[in-house]
Amino acid sequence: MQKKNPIIGAVLGFFILGLPYSGGMKKGLIALVVLCIVSSAIASLGMPILCIIPNLVGAYLGHTWTNEYNAAIDAQGTETPATL
Repeated sequence: MQKKNPIIGAVLGFFILGLPYSGGMKKGLIALVVLCIVSSAIASLGMPILCIIPNLVGAYLGHTWTNEYNAAIDAQGTETPATL
């Protein structure tokens, strides 16, 4: 497996639609739906300037999930086979 770039994960996460890239399909789509609902709720309350908050959360999640993915790949690569 190939490592993912955390910067790309953060940038795509900022646009919320890129969360499946860093978190996987299931976790990414759940986060996408929740963040879209939160953003819509904030906008409907008449505070559109605060709609940046879900985007910042998405960028944070994208960066964090990408780093977790890369750490899992590193841990998998450093395991040594059991000796008989």
